[in-house]
Amino acid sequence: MFAVAGLSNWLLTLTVVVVFVGATVQASLGIGLGMIAAPILAITDPDFVPVAIIVAVIPLSGMTAWAERRYIDRRGVALTLGGRIPGVVLGALIISRVSTDALGIVVGISVLVAVAVSASGKKLNVGNGVLGVAGFVSGFMATATGVGGPPIALTYQHADPPTMRATISTFFAVGALMSLAALTVAGQVSSRQVELSLLVLPSTAFGMLVAARYRDRLDPAVVRPAVLAICTFSAVSLLVETLA
Repeated sequence: MFAVAGLSNWLLTLTVVVVFVGATVQASLGIGLGMIAAPILAITDPDFVPVAIIVAVIPLSGMTAWAERRYIDRRGVALTLGGRIPGVVLGALIISRVSTDALGIVVGISVLVAVAVSASGKKLNVGNGVLGVAGFVSGFMATATGVGGPPIALTYQHADPPTMRATISTFFAVGALMSLAALTVAGQVSSRQVELSLLVLPSTAFGMLVAARYRDRLDPAVVRPAVLAICTFSAVSLLVETLA
């Protein structure tokens, strides 16, 4: 059977589809790739998490941030990135000390917590402290599991869509570079992970193109519940697979 990066045809197809869907959602809403893709990719091959997702986030978020740069909340970005630094360090330390099964459990639980927080619709008073804490938690989760969006999305969920997308995307683009650098220094980026990272980039690019064309036609009231349902199913599947 033909295989790419050691993946069978059906696993390769699953990977391409899930990354495309996640990239399309994130390019449209500002969040979604890690929550949608991390559980499935962890089942497909644990080496996907978190490096491949972090690598995919860099061009995905960078292009979105650049396209909508006039809407960036610069103060918010500065505060959240300041909080992200210690979170990134802690995440890199954690991932260097856990087993593959333990990482799968952490990813699954992180996604379920993220879904619960996102579904709550709770409104926060976004002061300096809240932004710093959100940056810290997001940095830790993203570096350890590839799922770092919900803490930041929660702080900006009541902002207008362009501001939310532009600010979150700027945070992710710069923050992903931080996480990748920390994981490299911690010795957690192998040649296998680089190979898998390159594998997801075409799907990421295609998702960006589709989102650019259809983003304004998506109804958040429909897309958001669907994304949360997909994330829940993926996370539960990963936990069942890991704990079985």
